[in-house]
Amino acid sequence: MAVLPRRPRLRIVTALIATLVVVSIVPLALSAVRLVSINRDALETAEAQYLTRSAVTLSDGIDAYLRRMLVQVKKIGDGLELARAVAPGEDTFAFVGRTRLIGRYRDAEPSFLVLRALDPDRRGGVVQPAGLDPSLEKELDRAFDAALRGAVYVGDALRVPGIPDPGLVMAAPVPGPDGEAVGVVEAFVSLAPIRSLLEQERKRDLVAYVVDRRGSLVLSSEPAALGGGRPLLDVELVAEFVQHPVRLTRTYSRGEGEAARRVLGTVAPVGPAEDLPDWGVLVEKDVARAFAAATQMTRTSWLVAALAVALAVVAAILAANALSRPVRALAESVHRMSEGDLSQRVEVPGTYELAELAEGFNHMGGELEKSIEKLKLAARENQELFLNSIRALAAAVDAKDPYTRGHSERVARYSVAIARHLGQPVEEVRKVRIAALLHDVGKIGIDDRILRKPTALTDDEFEIMKLHPVKGALIMGQIPQLKWIIPGMKYHHEKWDGTGYPDGLKGEEIPMLARIISVADTFDAMTTTRPYQKAMRSDYVVSRIKTFAGTRYDTSVIEALEEALLKNDLEVIGEAARMAEAS
Repeated sequence: MAVLPRRPRLRIVTALIATLVVVSIVPLALSAVRLVSINRDALETAEAQYLTRSAVTLSDGIDAYLRRMLVQVKKIGDGLELARAVAPGEDTFAFVGRTRLIGRYRDAEPSFLVLRALDPDRRGGVVQPAGLDPSLEKELDRAFDAALRGAVYVGDALRVPGIPDPGLVMAAPVPGPDGEAVGVVEAFVSLAPIRSLLEQERKRDLVAYVVDRRGSLVLSSEPAALGGGRPLLDVELVAEFVQHPVRLTRTYSRGEGEAARRVLGTVAPVGPAEDLPDWGVLVEKDVARAFAAATQMTRTSWLVAALAVALAVVAAILAANALSRPVRALAESVHRMSEGDLSQRVEVPGTYELAELAEGFNHMGGELEKSIEKLKLAARENQELFLNSIRALAAAVDAKDPYTRGHSERVARYSVAIARHLGQPVEEVRKVRIAALLHDVGKIGIDDRILRKPTALTDDEFEIMKLHPVKGALIMGQIPQLKWIIPGMKYHHEKWDGTGYPDGLKGEEIPMLARIISVADTFDAMTTTRPYQKAMRSDYVVSRIKTFAGTRYDTSVIEALEEALLKNDLEVIGEAARMAEAS
């Protein structure tokens, strides 16, 4: 009988290890490299976007401040124009100077370091410090001449000896009956509020500058950088801004030699506006700090990848040594378990090692069942912890004002009832609850003196109060997992007709989350006692809210509120409200 020649044979252990290396370990290593690159790019992009948002926010704040001050100057001029029209025989400018009316304007707006209302002969009301610097007087003269020709004047930033912060001169004409200027209102406006905005960025490890189109420094968050308008053209981003005044983000070097450092910077123009200075806001952060999270992530990812590869190699060797003929039966049982049948148990006859593996597999199935139950319990506990944390945060916000204690919790309950009667899915109702609980979180950033003020807010205070939706959105925007609640927080003061804030959204542009919270917020405000009102009955409140259907609120949301009340699905909460209902 012929004997077949013995052919080389490959051991199953060797074959399985080689297969696992090719199929698993190599792709894992390649995937790790790719994921590290993607995640690093994502983190660096996020940091650049954060810096851009900071620069844009500062730019908008500076623009708003300068606009407001210019409007104040124009309003004084309009008041003088009206006074001339009402009393044509009276010398309005002499009256202003005689009665110190201009002083009251100055007291109402401390940012006016110098305020004048003058006729063409430079007579009238003047409020200014003694011994005015000649450079400032010269700038005021230029502003006076320009305004007397009918132009609105806004000068460059000016540093005046004896005044710690720079300022700029603004002037507006006082028009007469024939349209020609019969006088001028001019002011030297302090830039201290802008400096305060810049210094706030230091708390976030950022350095902020304001530069003009010549590349000269106007203001800085770093006191040592206030060099009296020294040029910053050696800064790459400033030089680019001078050439092209658009929003830019770059990584570049600052300093020379051993003191050189890499920074991430963003520049954003202020404005645009025809009457305001052509400035730019530059925000910088050291690259080492800006990309610290990305660097740490890269190190951790490589460590995890290395451990995963090592564990995969060890697992491949152990698995290959333990496999034999009954592997298919074991694989089939594993497959069924992977599909969710955790009650699966196997009996594998054969060697001692395979029997041990089978017993280990059966034990693993039992432990997995226990672990799944524990995970389900932990998930429920985490959900409760999450909601309680949200409630605690909302309660902390409400506690800043004794009249709004419990306000967020009540608004959340009302919002949930409205969402249910709108036919919202269970998941959307959950989102409504969380967004309503956090809708006023931005009030953390509002001065307590404004929140607790028992009387009506001034225009300036109300403008500050109107920032709380945006502040809330910025706060919660730092948590990517909760970005879906931002529309409800940011836009719950928008109105159906587009007259709300912060963005003047109109009709269907307003997210449904915000529409629901807006109605629930109003309902709670009117059914609880506030400094300016007593709690009102719920049926009267609904009738009042209905009068604003299609102007302030979405009609369908109001109908859902009314339906919830009629079906007793909405309990009016709050001691004052219950007292009002009882009476």
